[in-house]
Amino acid sequence: ARGELLAAFALSEPGAGSDLSALEASARLDGDDYVLEGDKRWISFGQIADLFLVFARLDGALAAFLVEPSLAGFTRSPVTGLLGARASQLADLALRACRVPREARLGGGRLPFSLVATSALDLGRYSVAWGCVGLVEACVLASVEHTRARRQGGKALADHQLVQRLLTRMITDARAARLLCAQAATRWDSGDARSLADTMVAKYFASTAASRAAADAVQLHGALGCARGAAVERHFRDAKVM
Repeated sequence: ARGELLAAFALSEPGAGSDLSALEASARLDGDDYVLEGDKRWISFGQIADLFLVFARLDGALAAFLVEPSLAGFTRSPVTGLLGARASQLADLALRACRVPREARLGGGRLPFSLVATSALDLGRYSVAWGCVGLVEACVLASVEHTRARRQGGKALADHQLVQRLLTRMITDARAARLLCAQAATRWDSGDARSLADTMVAKYFASTAASRAAADAVQLHGALGCARGAAVERHFRDAKVM
């Protein structure tokens, strides 16, 4: 709670992402310890986290455990060469007869999944939606700056009608995505049950808008937009991950 440890959310597996019924990681009670077995994949900040919240099946139900990476039987492997969002420091986790103390289990019954997993996933969608708003707005700024400075056919690119059409769509998408996220925020703050649906709509629209905006930004930059290290080239890769 003081922010002294970086924690990671270890839910996804090679065969189970959003389909939690396919979760295969398991836990069993052995004396005063739980023994964890399984693999986790695409774990954000898994390379550098100090603590992991690991989900596994226990007696047929989902349970959650706090696992320290220093424990025997726990290994993590960096995921490299990712298309985008490379700063998320993804890692794959392997748990092989990894023993955690009894008190490492969170709550009991369905509490870990309904309260911890669902709320974390909802907030994850919400943060992705806002991140996509920032990505669209970054594409707008980069594209406006470039098309004002670059000249083609005796006038600035920004004075060509087709270029104006692309910029207009980009700007409209940015405003619409921001408003959808703001509406979801208002519902979250007021405790309105519609906040979940609003978050999903905002995430869907903002992420697809980000993909459109990034593709158009690369198009408007021409060869410069395809150059490694260019801002819009990075936005193009990150948008696909979203």
